[in-house]
Amino acid sequence: MSLKGKRILVLSVDKDDDVGRVTGAKTPVVGREDVSSVATLFAVKSPEDSDVNSIFAAINTYDSILSEGYECEVAVIAGSAEGGFKADLKISRELEEVLKRFDADGVVFVSDGAADEQVIPTIQSRIPIISVKRIFVQQEKSVEETYVLLYRYLKKLSEPQHSKLGLGVPGAILIVTTLLYFLDLINYALITLGVVVGAILLVKGFRIDSALKQVWSESPIRFITTVIAGIIASVAIYQGFSLAIMSVTLPDQLAFFISLVLSNTIDLLVIGIAIFLGGKAVVKYLEGAPKLWHEIVGLVSLIFIRQVTLDASSIIANPASGATPLILSAGLGVLVCTLLAVVFTVPTRLKKSGDSARV
Repeated sequence: MSLKGKRILVLSVDKDDDVGRVTGAKTPVVGREDVSSVATLFAVKSPEDSDVNSIFAAINTYDSILSEGYECEVAVIAGSAEGGFKADLKISRELEEVLKRFDADGVVFVSDGAADEQVIPTIQSRIPIISVKRIFVQQEKSVEETYVLLYRYLKKLSEPQHSKLGLGVPGAILIVTTLLYFLDLINYALITLGVVVGAILLVKGFRIDSALKQVWSESPIRFITTVIAGIIASVAIYQGFSLAIMSVTLPDQLAFFISLVLSNTIDLLVIGIAIFLGGKAVVKYLEGAPKLWHEIVGLVSLIFIRQVTLDASSIIANPASGATPLILSAGLGVLVCTLLAVVFTVPTRLKKSGDSARV
């Protein structure tokens, strides 16, 4: 695709807003003269910061593109020291402001590392990225500078976006290890370390913490009931398997084992699911959301699901027993739930039909 006639924006992004915090400048900064002034002040006050190189590289890229005859502009936008969603939201707002002042057709993104490049999806959702230019800072390899660099990295850990993982987690591990030592359980330290590190990697890898924050912000009631339901369901599964393992010999009594698991799990499992559905029903009621009947039908169906499971477990344990109770429970459950669905939906359908006829 030819870029002739296209308006190009050279963009430097400082996700943790070092430029604003160090220089006091308000972002976004647009235009070569203003960007150069901020970059110079930033370099004077914090010459070791890699974001300085990124801003000067953006100016250099702007000059290069401009010299080739393209219509071009350079800008610096920043996020927040807190990182995460707030930083992305601020970057999105500042990008909108820049594009109002210079209606670009594409962006040349100048980056000094992976952290700033995390905002690429945010930028691409608003404007195409033509090119990404990565800036690598050369370092002198001496012992003294290695210590200085290490000190700066340690100082960086005290910033809000890094302190939890960089300081909080190691602190918790040290405390737990010390307690295990005093309790004469130091042999379990490696196991504990594996569990803690594994849990952190799991939570961060699948972004479970972000998902939980989002669920909590959307509805604390749903979050609490979901957690309680999850705990009860976990206990139900543990209880069912534990009692079954203690009562039978595997693999000789596999069918009896399955029957015991089902019969000993279903009660608590139904309670957990009922709490989850109840939480959803309360949230829908408070929000005035439609289709509250979904949860009502779900709660009623749990009664029949429990009975069907118990009847099924009896047949698994003793195939010679009749299937009549299972068929009656399943059939009655389907009938009752269908009738409830009809009762809840027919008035709405009739109302819609009446409104359509009047129109």
